[in-house]
Amino acid sequence: MVLESIIGENRIRKNPSIIFFVTFAISLASIIIADLIFPKHGSVLSIAFITIGLVPVVYNILSTEHSEGVIERKHAVTFFARHFKLLSLYVWIFIGIIFAFAIAYSFSPVKERALWFEEQNKAFCGISGADTCTDGLPNSISGRAIAGAFSACQDPKTSNVTDCTIFILQNNAGVLIFILILSIFYGVGAIFIIAWNASILGVFFGEMFLVGEHIKSFGFLQGMLIGHGPPELLAYVFGALAGAILSASIAKGDFFKHGARDIAKDILFLVILAFFSVFYGALVEAVGIMGLSELYYLLGFIYVLFIILAVFFYGKKQGKSVKQMF
Repeated sequence: MVLESIIGENRIRKNPSIIFFVTFAISLASIIIADLIFPKHGSVLSIAFITIGLVPVVYNILSTEHSEGVIERKHAVTFFARHFKLLSLYVWIFIGIIFAFAIAYSFSPVKERALWFEEQNKAFCGISGADTCTDGLPNSISGRAIAGAFSACQDPKTSNVTDCTIFILQNNAGVLIFILILSIFYGVGAIFIIAWNASILGVFFGEMFLVGEHIKSFGFLQGMLIGHGPPELLAYVFGALAGAILSASIAKGDFFKHGARDIAKDILFLVILAFFSVFYGALVEAVGIMGLSELYYLLGFIYVLFIILAVFFYGKKQGKSVKQMF
């Protein structure tokens, strides 16, 4: 791929944040190309083009990191040290797609916006409800004033934390399972699901910008940074990485040759982290929807603190690295 060749795979591996710019460029190009060639189906095909563009980059990096990880396991390298770069890679990809869709949505002509982002608009309206949409279209397209908050679980019959948590968990756990399956059978196939979810968030931020709801958009951004955002995002990242590692280890034969037990432990740990995070994220989001804002941010802060401490204490290589051994 051109961008990968220009920037260099090794440079991306050393500094995963570079993939943000690669993803941003690929996403914008994919949106434009999909809308030019297949305007009636561009909202879905843009996600397919993003996946096609990112798969070679991520696959090559995943394969290299996995091969080095197999060797480094012999030198007591910690879990997060082995996988931190790959975890960062998926997070930056997610953020890059969000930014690309937010900008593309915000600056697209009103008449074309409904068509170019049709499926994202449907998903957005299905989640946010009648307050933010009119006749199945976001208010920036229908021309109505926006009111109310970004919402879910607003049915008075189920307006309690437990039922709301279960409602959110059913949806998010389903997404996580799809990510695991796609990652196992297609290696980095989970990028499609990650890109789809990121595109919906991008449309949300673009919509909030267009209708002038900057405070609401900022509040949701806070939730994405310290709230239900981190556990929900990392649940998908952990799941994608678990499936990808399993797929890569089987494809390379490492799962049956080199430290199969250690590889299996890593995969199992990632899966456990993924399902714990998806549950925790659902609980935090339900608490926020029920109006318990202080508890919402406290729970979110606890999760972020847990991840920071985990990376700090278990994200450094223990003992001598491979290069130091020779």
